[in-house]
Amino acid sequence: MKKRIVSVMMLLVLIISVSVPALAAGYKDLEGHWAKEYMLDLAEKGYMTGYDNAMRPNANITASETLVLLSRFYKPSDAETALIQSDYQAIVSSSVPASFSWAHKSLAVCLAAGIVTESELKTMNLGTEMKKEQLSFYLVRALQLTAEAQALSGSALAFTDAQMISERCRGSVAELVAIKIVAGDDTGQFLPQSSVTRAIAATMVSRALDYLEKNNKTLVVEAYSGMSRLEGIITSVGAGKLSIRPFDGLTREYTVPAATQVTVNGASQVLNALYVGCSAVVSIKNGAVVKAAIVSDAHISWVQGAVSSVSASSGIKYLYVRDLSTGATTANVIPSAAVCSREGVSIDTTSIKEGDFVSIKKDRGVVTRVEAVSGSRELSGVISEIDYGTTVTLKITDTTGTKYLFLLDINRLPQILRGSTPISIDRLKAGGTVTVMTERGEVKTIVSTGTETTLTGELTSISTTKNGTTWVITADDGIVSSLVLDENAGAYSGTKTILLSDIKVGDRVSVVVYNNIITEVNLNSSVSSSDKVSGAVLAVDAANKVITILTPSGKLVYINISSLVSIINSATGWSVALSGITTDSQIVAYGAYSDSTHFTAVSIIIE
Repeated sequence: MKKRIVSVMMLLVLIISVSVPALAAGYKDLEGHWAKEYMLDLAEKGYMTGYDNAMRPNANITASETLVLLSRFYKPSDAETALIQSDYQAIVSSSVPASFSWAHKSLAVCLAAGIVTESELKTMNLGTEMKKEQLSFYLVRALQLTAEAQALSGSALAFTDAQMISERCRGSVAELVAIKIVAGDDTGQFLPQSSVTRAIAATMVSRALDYLEKNNKTLVVEAYSGMSRLEGIITSVGAGKLSIRPFDGLTREYTVPAATQVTVNGASQVLNALYVGCSAVVSIKNGAVVKAAIVSDAHISWVQGAVSSVSASSGIKYLYVRDLSTGATTANVIPSAAVCSREGVSIDTTSIKEGDFVSIKKDRGVVTRVEAVSGSRELSGVISEIDYGTTVTLKITDTTGTKYLFLLDINRLPQILRGSTPISIDRLKAGGTVTVMTERGEVKTIVSTGTETTLTGELTSISTTKNGTTWVITADDGIVSSLVLDENAGAYSGTKTILLSDIKVGDRVSVVVYNNIITEVNLNSSVSSSDKVSGAVLAVDAANKVITILTPSGKLVYINISSLVSIINSATGWSVALSGITTDSQIVAYGAYSDSTHFTAVSIIIE
């Protein structure tokens, strides 16, 4: 019998090390072996490698090796892996002997993915050989087919030794038969109680990978897929929302569904405003809090703000901090026993400098913890909401979908720029892209970003609804653009400031456009103030007293001649009758526009 005690190094080489495909051809003991195809497949995919150029296909696989192998169906991101290890490290360490420390990370993934339960892991002898029905059971769990297996638990199996399959594993074996991962041997037996060789394990796992590929199925640890976690201080609670300021000083806002697991000091509670000011570790998925672990202690308080100065006197270190919540500056004595860190790395208080953003924890007034980061931050995103009042509420969503919350004092607003041009804060609109820059933990500059273009043409349409005003501008090249007008856009005629209402349909304008929004208008010429119009005659309607012309800019103008006083032929200088104007005549009409396309003439010159 194979020795049960195997060195940690041998196990690492056999199971844990990543595959080196170039070595696959060098596995001498696979020549002529029935499982060669499957074992090479796993070697190439990094699921299994050999030892001294041998794959040992006939060696039995242990429980620990099996679980490590099955854990490789899952490829959590680095962030997800860190969360899994954080949640399960203590459980694995207390449940698994130290001799299996090499497998701890993989076992944590097995727990998180539901391949094995905590109670099973505690009672499992990881050094024993894996039985075939047990591998079937855990493989079905790894493939997330437990429900399908349970539905088949009462089905009849065609194996001649089907009665030897335990009730617990019967449905799993039936499911693997159904999806063509297992079949009977030459004698029709399944051999459920036989020890699994590396060849058999490789065959089942390789076929399972084929099944996943054919069904376009990617396995994820659902509870951790897309999850992030952060620690901070709760700043507000209400209406299914939670705002929290982590140690980087940037407040986030999250939705809190009814199903969110909320604990306070380890006990289940209902989230409410009483916990504002408490520290919490929140787990977030798809912009919503799925877990919130709150620490509430009347003796503990937090100060978050920018360091205004640092001093030392008689061996005592002081941090003077302007509290973001109250605006007051507090003197904080930092004992030598206080735990200090900068972005997760332990530091000495001497490295904390003026302008840093700090989160200070106090227990009965004594500082026990200091978290420091640079007070200068930069965040880019899309404005999702902006509300005005004594406090301006600005919400920005970044590319990851995280929503940030900024509360701005209307009397102490930061600098607002569009490009390099100063603008008022009411020029910022939901949907616009901005970059927010902080100094000393407070917003100092907001830059409206995006592509700036200048468009010149004729204003051909103005439409106003409850949602705003839209201008349609026809450029000189004939391209028509429909643009939203910023109600606070600047309007100019030369160097003179004018009202937006002074600009009419038919006017020629140049507009500055940011992200499809008109932010500035320059009136080049006003058709409504013009006293003449010229063009080629297209039609003369003597009965209705209307002449239709096409201007050099390609615009149709209808000239009303009911008030016409004179028609002059410029070539002769003589007055002529209306019949002297024919199609294709070039004329200049003098009078005034009644609207953007209708002109009332008092005199006409035929050129």
